Amino acid sequence: MNSVQIAVDVKKIELMCVFIIIKNIIMKTILVPTDFSSNANNALKYANAFARAANHKILLLHTYIPILGSYNRIYDVIAEENVRIKKEIHKNLDDLCKKYVDVSCQNLATVGDPIDTILDVSIKAKVDLIIMGTHGASGLRQILFGSNTVGIISQSTIPVLAVPQDYSFSKIDTIVYASDLKNTFNELKHIIPIAKQLDATIEILNLNYEYNNTDDERQTIQKKIKSLSYKKIKFIEQIAALDQTMADQIKNYLAEHKPQILVMFPEEKTWLSKIFIISNTKDVANQLKLPLLSIKKITVKQKDLTV
Repeated sequence: MNSVQIAVDVKKIELMCVFIIIKNIIMKTILVPTDFSSNANNALKYANAFARAANHKILLLHTYIPILGSYNRIYDVIAEENVRIKKEIHKNLDDLCKKYVDVSCQNLATVGDPIDTILDVSIKAKVDLIIMGTHGASGLRQILFGSNTVGIISQSTIPVLAVPQDYSFSKIDTIVYASDLKNTFNELKHIIPIAKQLDATIEILNLNYEYNNTDDERQTIQKKIKSLSYKKIKFIEQIAALDQTMADQIKNYLAEHKPQILVMFPEEKTWLSKIFIISNTKDVANQLKLPLLSIKKITVKQKDLTV
């Protein structure tokens, strides 16, 4: 091999390295917390399919509480055991990545309270989305999902996609955005980038109690939708039934039209958060029949995005 060929090969390698670096910078990150339960594994499989469809990478996270000792004479034993536990956790995380993930995947094991740690890691790692399930381990094992999922949804300033128990990923063609039309177009700015990555249609669902919207307001909404750069957006207005709750009417719409994701912007004490963000894990599971993407209203006010 002559010097010219070597120089060409070196240049190719350098360009490949630059491409990989740029790709890793451009690729967005999904944080997937796990407690190693079957439901956490299901959420990871969903996250992998989502990441593949959207060209994202995965950061797999497990939080744990180390063994603590109160006597100096057993400190070394405890320290060794904690080292062994951490190695075992990393091995388990590696095994999960190999078994369920075919996109770029890194893993992290860290000590701390699950909710606090997930929120802290999501900010420090600059993740774009958190995907987690609605159920976790049972018995005396540390429960990550369930009530902790609710805690993450209610506190995270990063979008959270909660995956129901045993839900399997299917191509995301339709995203339903249940809106009260109070801040619709600022909220849309947070949904459109996700829809673009998935080439999905956004359906803005509004329940009209007849006193809500005038013809002029409807025309204004339609005009604004047409002015957006992303064209796969529909405005769906349904006359609300006075003898049914909003929750039941939304669930009926979802059952009939079968979208792949429901989006909500929870705010404390709003009707939507009362419907879906509830403390009882069983109730959460009963409410969620499809993945729920939750984006806090406060983040809409904080960020100035362009569509």
